Amino acid sequence: MKTTNLKTPPFLRPGATIGITAPSFGCTIEPYISRFKEACRHFEQLGYKLKIGDTVYKSDGIGISTDPRVAARELCDFYCDPAVDAIISAGGGELMCETLSY
Repeated sequence: MKTTNLKTPPFLRPGATIGITAPSFGCTIEPYISRFKEACRHFEQLGYKLKIGDTVYKSDGIGISTDPRVAARELCDFYCDPAVDAIISAGGGELMCETLSY
């Protein structure tokens, strides 16, 4: 039987930067706006820096925050940014498959 080693990233330490993007649904209506603001306050109180993408506040897409190509570009930019230590999706997920193809 073959065993594999599970790779786990290091825990985030205070001062780490969390990128928040919306590859599916953003935070443009209530209660999502209030919940997002509270989550941001909580992360900052824990000592994390936040890099919030434009897609979090976009609502020009149909059922998705914005054009999937725009969302994909932002996700890739966050992934490739050495200053971003972790990435969190702002919300949703149902239409993320449209974004991931880009």
